Amino acid sequence: MQIELEGRPSYPMATVKLAKGESIVVEGSSMLAMGPGLGVETTFNGAQGGGLVEWLTAAFVGLVRKFVAGETLFVNIFKARTEGATVMIAPALVGDILDIELDGTRKVTVQAGSFLASAPTVKQRLIWGGIAMLFSGEGAFFLECSGKGHLLINSYGAIEEVPIDGEYFIDDGHVVAWEGKLSYTRKSAGGLKATLLSGEGRLLRFKGQGKVWIQTRNLSSFIQWITPFFRG
Repeated sequence: MQIELEGRPSYPMATVKLAKGESIVVEGSSMLAMGPGLGVETTFNGAQGGGLVEWLTAAFVGLVRKFVAGETLFVNIFKARTEGATVMIAPALVGDILDIELDGTRKVTVQAGSFLASAPTVKQRLIWGGIAMLFSGEGAFFLECSGKGHLLINSYGAIEEVPIDGEYFIDDGHVVAWEGKLSYTRKSAGGLKATLLSGEGRLLRFKGQGKVWIQTRNLSSFIQWITPFFRG
């Protein structure tokens, strides 16, 4: 599998070139174009392979990811029937794409809605972010991705990497993904006044060693900014 990213960071797309027999799992409605020699299978988000029990489990998890984690219910699996078949994919939002290659030892935790595509050998596990995240407006679930192969994640705005060795505070609306020996708790940037008046009240406090990928724009803030324009 070869992946080429173009148009970063504002309007990127990924061109994925597959060897014969290779496949890639793509978030629904993310395909821009594809060449000949590709087969396409649509399935529940997380139901790549397995029997009836696995399929039913994936259907339930897919529903959770759709209505709670903000992702699509279905994914498309593109499989190459010929050598060098290509598919072009891009996220719905204006923002960046990052290609992370997992080697079997790395685990990357991805914010809800930031998964774009992966090799079928990349495993995804839905993890609960805690009650505090449920009321944060940024999603209560994360995806823990492991295994081997390419993992494509997307953002709103450009993606920047922040190395952490100790402690770091990041607005929860700007967190895209993280890896390493990191724990996190939700923390207020100040008192009630700061939360209500400044908008700087929702932080994730990371502790340990690792890195966090952040997005330079906040979708929730943009929605708050644009909403008054639609009011009669």
